[in-house]
Amino acid sequence: MTKNPIFIHKISLASGDKNAKQKFRVVSSAAHQVPVKSRKISLTKIQPKPVGKLGPTPLSKVVPKPVGKTLSKSLKRMIVAGKNLEIPSFSSNRYQIVKVIHEGGFGTVFHATDKMLEMDVAIKLLKSEIVHDEEAINQLKVEAAVAMKLSHEHIVRLHNIESEKGRIFIVMEYVDGQTVREIIEKMGALSFQTALDIAHSCFVALTYAHAQGVLHRDIKPENIMINRQMSLKLLDFGLAIKKAHWQDQSDYIEGSPGYLSPEQLHGLPLDARTDVFSLAAVICELLTGKRAFPDTSVMKHMYDREPVGIETLPPEVAKVVLGGLSRDVNYRYPTATEFYMAFEQVVRPLIS
Repeated sequence: MTKNPIFIHKISLASGDKNAKQKFRVVSSAAHQVPVKSRKISLTKIQPKPVGKLGPTPLSKVVPKPVGKTLSKSLKRMIVAGKNLEIPSFSSNRYQIVKVIHEGGFGTVFHATDKMLEMDVAIKLLKSEIVHDEEAINQLKVEAAVAMKLSHEHIVRLHNIESEKGRIFIVMEYVDGQTVREIIEKMGALSFQTALDIAHSCFVALTYAHAQGVLHRDIKPENIMINRQMSLKLLDFGLAIKKAHWQDQSDYIEGSPGYLSPEQLHGLPLDARTDVFSLAAVICELLTGKRAFPDTSVMKHMYDREPVGIETLPPEVAKVVLGGLSRDVNYRYPTATEFYMAFEQVVRPLIS
C-alpha cells in the first residue's frame, strides 16, 4: 500500500490550478474499485456557506489565508512539544521517559526511549481504577494479543503490555506529530480535499483491520494523528477498554460519547458498521469544524438530533454523511470501503 502524505497548510490552491487535482491509480479490491495512490495534498481551512435544510446550493469556495512562504512550517509550529505534568519513575532501566504527551481517560501517554532497542516509543500508563478492574484488564490482554498482530502503515503498532509494582503500561510505536483534534481546534473546518484524504487513509486502515477480525471501537479526532512525515496514523486500535457504566445498565459500554455508535451505547453486538458510524462523525466534524453530537449529558438521547452543522454542507455530501450516521445499523453503510466510495463520489466533483 502506497503512503498518502498529508501537508497541513492554512492556505488553499488557487481555483483552476492544475496541481489541485488529485490523481488516482485504481485497482480491484474485492468487488470494489478503490484508490490506492494519491499525490501530496494540501490541508486547507474552509468556510462553508449556510444553506437551507439540505436544499440545493452551490459549493462555497475555499478562502485563501496566506500564512508565509514556507507552507510546511505552519504544521511544525502547531506540533505540541509536550505538557509539564509529573513524570513517574520506572524501576526498569529499559525505558527512559522523555516527556508527557497526553493525559486521557485511560491514562497518561509518555514519549520514552527504549534503551535496549535504541528507539523512541510511546508508553501509556493506565489509571489505577482501570488497573484494579479485573474484567477490563483481562479484556485488554486478549485484545492486545490480537492488536499486536496488526501491521499497517496507517495503524500505530502495539509492541507490548508490561506491569511493574502494581502499574500496567502499554508500549507502542511513537508518533511525532499532532492529533486531528488539535488540528481542528487550531484551524476550524477543513477542506473537502483534506477530509477526503483523511477518510481514505482511515478506510484503508479499517478495511485491513476488519479483514483481520479487529474493530477499533473508539475512532475520534484524538485517536487520529498526523506525523511529521505528513502521514496519518490511527491510535489505540482495538484497545477501547470497557470503562464506564451507563445509568442503570449492568453492561459496560465502550467508546467515546459523541462518536460511539448507537449499538455500542445499548450494548448490542458490534461489527464493521460501528467503526463506520464513528468515522462518519469525524468526517462531519472535519467539514464543519464542530462536534457532530456535542450534547452528551443524557447519553440515551445523544443522537436524537441531527449532527451539528450538517445543514451547511452540500446536500449530496450531507446525505452520505447521514448515511454513515444512521442510528439504525441496517440502514448504515455496511463497510468502511462502501462509505468511503460514496463519500468520494460526491466530494470528488466539488474539488476537481
